[in-house]
Amino acid sequence: MKAHETAAPALDDQDHYAIAVYGVPARMAVGGSNDLAPQLKRQAALKRDGQKDLKPSSVEVLQREDGPVILYLFPKSKEISEKERRILFEAQIGRLQFTQSFYVEDMHFQGKLEL
Repeated sequence: MKAHETAAPALDDQDHYAIAVYGVPARMAVGGSNDLAPQLKRQAALKRDGQKDLKPSSVEVLQREDGPVILYLFPKSKEISEKERRILFEAQIGRLQFTQSFYVEDMHFQGKLEL
């Protein structure tokens, strides 16, 4: 949504939260999903105040014409609730390290929390 991406990866899996990362240089996503995914999985987490970090259950590398998209899937068994103010996503792809904050109050659609 933030990237105004109309062709976002479809996720039929209702058991996971998904975060898609765009703009990764193609040279950093060489080797395909099977080779790269385990490393990306180890180097990513959702951080919540006062709670244990939530690690992704899987990572997919989607090759697209305009460059790779990295899709991180986090289990919904560790619920994100309205009580939490901010969720921090941290990841590393090669030497590229990044952090993105998500504010739960901004994740409402038609009056309901939509994650």
